Amino acid sequence: MGGLINLNSFQSLMAGQQALTERVCDMEKQAEDYEPRIGDMETSLAESRQENKALRFKLLGLDGRSRRNNIKIISVPEEKGRPTEFVSHLIPKLLGAENFDKPVLTDRAHRTLQPKPVDGSRPCTIIVRVHLVQEKEKIIRFGRRCALDYGGQRILIVADYTVEVVEQRQGFREALKLLRQKNIQHSLRFLARLHVHHQGQVKAFGYPLNSNRNILNVNRMARYQRIIQRILL
Repeated sequence: MGGLINLNSFQSLMAGQQALTERVCDMEKQAEDYEPRIGDMETSLAESRQENKALRFKLLGLDGRSRRNNIKIISVPEEKGRPTEFVSHLIPKLLGAENFDKPVLTDRAHRTLQPKPVDGSRPCTIIVRVHLVQEKEKIIRFGRRCALDYGGQRILIVADYTVEVVEQRQGFREALKLLRQKNIQHSLRFLARLHVHHQGQVKAFGYPLNSNRNILNVNRMARYQRIIQRILL
């Protein structure tokens, strides 16, 4: 009787072992089937990332170019209707009739989409599309030269850049400060590319951001600073 029980136990154990072996074989076969599929998915994901990166860069360029003629006028008190006409006459008042002897031709102007400010708070920024890009550049240039005042309020006029471009251009802030102190001719071009003119040569520096993440590349920025320092020596 004991031998029969042992035989049954052995047979049960063998059956369990056989079932386990079959399951392992099935899993190995499934793993073999999954490997090429996973490889294809990884390849497809890498390609999608590259395409997304290229599309993002293209979108950034298109968005930036759509704002090429735009300026922002900050801290101007609320006007009473017709913002486009208001801005056309405001710019000569701010920058001087000797620089703009007639109203500036503007395609459109509007306040940023924010709740109307309460009394005493900062007015919404005005976004303006200037008809001619040359006139837009002239406005920005004269706007940097002196403090602007309207009705006792300090006014700023800046270019209308995307958030990404603003962050990229801010990476050159210390370099630009140094170049201005040394009175070295330079320009910061769209998107964010610094051109330094010195001793008959032009050196160009791409924006100092990590190529994969939207953070400042400290090592690259430090290298730019060293190069600019050598230029100024």
